[in-house]
Amino acid sequence: MAAAKSAIGAGKHDITDLEPVKPADPRVIEIGQFAVTKHNEEAGTELVFICVVGGFMWGVIGGAYYALIIETQDSSGATFLQKALVFAVPTAGMRLIWYKN
Repeated sequence: MAAAKSAIGAGKHDITDLEPVKPADPRVIEIGQFAVTKHNEEAGTELVFICVVGGFMWGVIGGAYYALIIETQDSSGATFLQKALVFAVPTAGMRLIWYKN
């Protein structure tokens, strides 16, 4: 539960501030690509980003969290729907919080 509260952000106690993402938004695509690239670096995989299927974002002081569903493909051609949580700060970049199959 502590992880969920920290992911919501300081001063947030519920999920009423969630906003759906627009999968075709260039910023959302950039965040999805970042999540796959970072996951590949950390897990030693070679997944290819295909698209963001959907997700939600919520703003906090200093940035925004993006919970995304991402479609990827491996070297054999198999496709997967995977989930990622990324914290994006406009002036300081992005941080992958978690990535799950």
